[in-house]
Amino acid sequence: MTALVPVLALLLLTLWAAPSSAAPPAPGAAPADAAPPAAGPAATSPDGTLTLAVSAPGGRLTYSVSRAGTLLVAPSDLGLRLTDGTVLGDGVTVTGHRTRAHDSTWQPVWGADAEVRDRYEELTVDLRQRDGRTFSLVVRAYDDGVAFRYDVPEQPGLRSLSIADEATEFDLTGDPAAWWTPRDDNSDENPWRSTPLSAMGKSNAPVTFRWPDGTHLSVHEADLVDYAAMTVTPEDGSLRAELVPTPGRDAAVVTRAGRALPWRALTVTPGAAGLIESHLLENLNPPCRICGGDTSWIEPVKYVGIWWVMQQDQATWETGPRHGATTARAKRYIDFAAANGIEGLLAEGWNQGWAGDWGDQSFTRPTADFDLREVVSYARERGVEFIMHNETGANVENYEAQLDEAFTLYEDLGVNYVKTGYVGDIPGHNHYDQFMINHYRRVLEAAAEHRINVNCHECVHASGEMRTYPNAISREAVRGQEWDAFSEGNTPEHTLILPFTRGLSGPMDYTPGIMDILWDPQQLGRRVHTTVGKQLAYYVTYFSGLQMAADLPEHYRDAPGLGFIRDVPARWDRTEVLAAEVGDHLVTARRSGREWFTGAMTGEHARTLSYPLAFLGAGEWVAEAYTDAPDADYDTNPTALAVTRTLVTAADTFTADLGRSGGQAVRFRPATRADLATLPRHTP
Repeated sequence: MTALVPVLALLLLTLWAAPSSAAPPAPGAAPADAAPPAAGPAATSPDGTLTLAVSAPGGRLTYSVSRAGTLLVAPSDLGLRLTDGTVLGDGVTVTGHRTRAHDSTWQPVWGADAEVRDRYEELTVDLRQRDGRTFSLVVRAYDDGVAFRYDVPEQPGLRSLSIADEATEFDLTGDPAAWWTPRDDNSDENPWRSTPLSAMGKSNAPVTFRWPDGTHLSVHEADLVDYAAMTVTPEDGSLRAELVPTPGRDAAVVTRAGRALPWRALTVTPGAAGLIESHLLENLNPPCRICGGDTSWIEPVKYVGIWWVMQQDQATWETGPRHGATTARAKRYIDFAAANGIEGLLAEGWNQGWAGDWGDQSFTRPTADFDLREVVSYARERGVEFIMHNETGANVENYEAQLDEAFTLYEDLGVNYVKTGYVGDIPGHNHYDQFMINHYRRVLEAAAEHRINVNCHECVHASGEMRTYPNAISREAVRGQEWDAFSEGNTPEHTLILPFTRGLSGPMDYTPGIMDILWDPQQLGRRVHTTVGKQLAYYVTYFSGLQMAADLPEHYRDAPGLGFIRDVPARWDRTEVLAAEVGDHLVTARRSGREWFTGAMTGEHARTLSYPLAFLGAGEWVAEAYTDAPDADYDTNPTALAVTRTLVTAADTFTADLGRSGGQAVRFRPATRADLATLPRHTP
């Protein structure tokens, strides 16, 4: 616990000069500054490694972050820029502070781990503006990161908050490597970029950084409620949290006082693997609000979809001679799913309203060639969930007007999954402004009332809300695999950046599982930029409560990779990252019940990855491995796959020989007597 500072000393903070520090490291160098002694209250992580210190030199509220005595975030401004021209955080006095320790364990309804430890030290710093207005800065320090938020009480002269923007800054020391995606207030579907911090442009969040000593830091937000989404903007040699505006309005946020605003979160780990293993964002969200009753309807599943055939322009969403979502096609897909242990079917284009002004859709009336009740009944009889598609066409008003009627119908039909979509420009709003943040939450809450899981596409990035609303089963907010069908596609590096950036914010519907890598029915020179082995690795390396087998059923015929897709689950009990480098390679192990699965993948370079099997525990195990064949190459021979079954123990080391943009997926199951008698021993 941080020692309490006498209140009298705190009242003199505004007279203190800013703490001095050594010159910042040269660009590209590891952060070498020793963290100066805290000039004010501080929160320190339970393991003593991370410290966030708060100060108010000259009345300007600032914070700094250090790890193991090394400064990572130099003193950086804090505050809210109000539309009246004032800044909460400029001209402040610290009037008091208090700390508390917290240590608990909670069990997610579903997630990357069956148990999550929530352990931190919390610091609350009380502040008074020169004009008499008051607010608090709430700080938490975890072993894997730090976070802070503004808490503004209702008071005379401040009954509500009209916020033009934030003054919050992140002044990182040195010039670390940065992974960022160009800012777009309406889309997260831009390629991820890799540059030094000094060459970084405006970016959507999260943004990830790495210093040469291996320290990684990712900037994001958590508990995003009734607020505008945060972007990250280079400004005067630092980075600033910039809010997504509402077009034509001075205020990005208008909200009540008497509330805490979203967390600004910095995940900080000694290596890249720790970023993926962190539960910081979930821990910063409130506990589950829908867990007082039955939650058995919240269940991660794999699914197939009448989808890729439209992405490749071999069928249409709208009705006509090439309509994709017909009753007959849906039944064929259901039969394929049931035969292969795939639990769901998505049928895009099932409903009326796609032709003409396709933003005026009905979410209750099917097309003439799609018998909704018959399809749902046919699926249920075969143990397959029907996943309803609600594409709004950016007509949010139309969607909200039908929401209760539609969700009531779905509940009556026994439909527990909905994929929403927001393609197009939303009149009067950005996709990530305050109004739309509130809309996405309204949909999630309404869905929970009707026992519906939501997979939200074209919506805002996740921010850990799956703890509070575990029916937030997945979302897009990513340049996913569909881009391989109608553009130059996704690069091998892009797909290796995602787990350390977008993947940190929450479950991600990337739509993996393409077996016919080179399928190009339009003859446009477009294809998927991976091997089949990497497509299989995605089921383990990419975390999602909905995992798609995205290819056409006929493309899985005689495909050896289908065996892994049959066996791999969507629900996990434990996650360990065994090897990781952003943009380069990743090996992830996940346990489901008694079985373990690993996914290994690489970027644009072929490589051999070896990883220990200590996670397996005692006994003999069968390793069913799906690996790039020796001659596999994503450009020249992407479908070559070697399937092997060998015996291993926890003392063994496993090897993944990967081609360019290649991968390996392995199922580890306890060995039977028959296995012990017939299978060979694994040799690295």
